[in-house]
Amino acid sequence: MKIKKLNSLHRQCGVSKFGLLMLLVLITGFFTVGLKLGPLYADHNLITGICEELIENGEAANMTITDVRQRVSNSLRINNIAGFDLNDIRMRTENGVPIITIAYERRLELVANLDIVAKFDTTLQ
Repeated sequence: MKIKKLNSLHRQCGVSKFGLLMLLVLITGFFTVGLKLGPLYADHNLITGICEELIENGEAANMTITDVRQRVSNSLRINNIAGFDLNDIRMRTENGVPIITIAYERRLELVANLDIVAKFDTTLQ
């Protein structure tokens, strides 16, 4: 009886080649998607951070949309970020409170004919 148990445990000594290959494919896939999506969210956080700072400092109340876009453009140029359309930043005032809306869509090629589409729609007040 003990001999059978030892033989069955002896056969189970590790992961199969197919299992290892599937694990490698999954890890590579998650790593690839993460490296593609990370910069998108970092750029978006930078843009929203600039606009939040303008609102928190009270500067946005005295600025036009052109001034806001110029400030964002300068920061994007300093941080070497390209491909953002400044017309996606909109500003309106309600009851003397400036409201900045940042709404845009970014599309990146993932692999061959598969694309990643990220939609961002942030309203700051």
